[in-house]
Amino acid sequence: MTPSLHLDTIPSPLTVGGTAGIVHAGIAALLWTYFGFEDLLATAATEPLYVGYVVLGMVLLGSVPGILYVRFDTVSPPLLVGSLLTLSTGLTWRTHRTSATPVDPTPFGWYVLLWIGIVAVAGLVGGIETTLRHRSATT
Repeated sequence: MTPSLHLDTIPSPLTVGGTAGIVHAGIAALLWTYFGFEDLLATAATEPLYVGYVVLGMVLLGSVPGILYVRFDTVSPPLLVGSLLTLSTGLTWRTHRTSATPVDPTPFGWYVLLWIGIVAVAGLVGGIETTLRHRSATT
């Protein structure tokens, strides 16, 4: 006898969001190390607020789109965050491949530093998608 899928077996938004946040933070940490940014563990001793800001941001950049996807069935926030992560990684990799030393933060560095804006835009885009979907369903 095979188990059937029931609606109560769908994971909660917080479970999906937490998992997505941890996965995103793990990917970001691997990229952070690969690109040779400062050691976060060593920096935590001297700049704990900065490290906390970065780690919190990388978790929320994965969590918020995951929660919005499960709760409101929106696909635009995960696509936005995934696209920006991919684009910033590719552009930063291209800079490192040419052995150029960047004067300003790299695109991935900007992605990490400006995470608050990305989360806000993802939420706004998710809200617009949800509104449009409900509006089209009622007409």
